[in-house]
Amino acid sequence: MSATAGTCAEDIQVESKIIFNTACARCHEGECSGRMSFHLPKSAADQHILHHGGELPPERIGQLFELLRYMKEECSFYPMASAYEQDGIWDSDELTQLRSPARQAYFVFLGDLEAGSYRLSVQGENDNPEYCIEVVNSEFDYYEKQQVSAKADKAVLQFSADKSSGYYLRVTAGEPLVLHKLELQAIGKNGVTR
Repeated sequence: MSATAGTCAEDIQVESKIIFNTACARCHEGECSGRMSFHLPKSAADQHILHHGGELPPERIGQLFELLRYMKEECSFYPMASAYEQDGIWDSDELTQLRSPARQAYFVFLGDLEAGSYRLSVQGENDNPEYCIEVVNSEFDYYEKQQVSAKADKAVLQFSADKSSGYYLRVTAGEPLVLHKLELQAIGKNGVTR
């Protein structure tokens, strides 16, 4: 990971990473510069962040700027600790830490996965609004996208990772939603393995 001016990984709060990767990243994923320097003046980026994010504390604006710079220079998501447990299960306490402050999105680092097939089960409340589930790798390649209808309390999707990489789950909705459990399982030739 390259160093950024005045900010290190510990300085960027999880909340800023969640906001950036669920609200900002979609528009900027295709704009990475192939590890070239990022030349947008901070004042211009700050105005862009305020325009799209509304009034934010200066500290949050600075963190979002650093996340944007990292994405454009490194062509990757900013490193993020995983709440991944050895059993492949995230509970509601872990998921709450990975939810946006507006409670309309989640961004979860699924881990560094080997190439292969996986099943992902997402369990929420049965009165959740309609939401979208996306699995994307660290290089912004999409592996699965599924729209989950309102009132569904569980969604299951399968995806095939064609290469070893970091994989992420992005869940977004137009209204607040609550997820209670996430389970990731590898699927071997003989069925599900952990």
